[in-house]
Amino acid sequence: MFRNFLLVCVLGLLSACATKFPSPSNAEYVSSAEIKLDKEFSGDQIFEQTFEAHGGAKLAQLENLNVGLTGKWKQLIRRIQPLVTDYTYRVDSQERILPRGRIYASQYSGPAGEKSVFRSPSKVEVFYNATPSIEKEVLSSTALTADAFHLFLLGPLALEEWRGEFTRISNARFKGREYLRVHLQRTPGFGYSKSDQIVLWVDPQSKLTKLLQITLEGHSTTKGAHVEVEYLDYVNLDDYVFPVNFFERVNAPIAIDAHAWQLTGIDINRAYQIKDLQGPSFSGDAKAEASKQNLQSFRSD
Repeated sequence: MFRNFLLVCVLGLLSACATKFPSPSNAEYVSSAEIKLDKEFSGDQIFEQTFEAHGGAKLAQLENLNVGLTGKWKQLIRRIQPLVTDYTYRVDSQERILPRGRIYASQYSGPAGEKSVFRSPSKVEVFYNATPSIEKEVLSSTALTADAFHLFLLGPLALEEWRGEFTRISNARFKGREYLRVHLQRTPGFGYSKSDQIVLWVDPQSKLTKLLQITLEGHSTTKGAHVEVEYLDYVNLDDYVFPVNFFERVNAPIAIDAHAWQLTGIDINRAYQIKDLQGPSFSGDAKAEASKQNLQSFRSD
């Protein structure tokens, strides 16, 4: 009883620290004297700059992205969102992305065993320890996290479909530095949501995306929530720049640290097909773990 009372008190304090999601209606762009950047640059132009900085000119040649991940969920988010985090399965993973088809697949492992996910724009499939799940809440939460991780791992390269739809909003400071920000109302949204909002924080010098903020309207327990993911390091692989180390924070309805994870391997352009990503395990050329030899990361700051 006391522990539950204490948790309610803690959540009450954390909710007071929650922030509003930045949008054109509450964060209108005002030019900054600190950043020597043409104030007439639009949101679309800034997005094109970060898209190019991450390798957008060669996106048509990126057949697939293959990564290994390991991470740790913070204790409070595990208690608040046990199904969304699925923390007894989602510890280590091998993940496969086909950017042009918006295909995401993952083989997770944790103390409870293995979870397998296949997500396309039209379907989501989930297996727990090789047994398929048809539970609505499982499919809904998994569709949400799959779509979010598709964005987190690709960064701006995941947003080619929405080029020309970005609005510039006010610059903002993060850890002592000022960043350019662009806003997107993405349709469809993440998971089963019809629409979600995304904000990219762009380094004015390197043009790399430093921070992503997204709303999470696609699942019953995340409606009204929004999170941010910070990119701590990057890797340059064949003229593409991918994030390597990630830190996720929930900004509303409460403000808490949520998840830290990092790549354990990365490679691109293997010779596999969509069918190799479906079912309880990867097959063909999708099966081998992501290469550990390519992880020569660099910081953007």
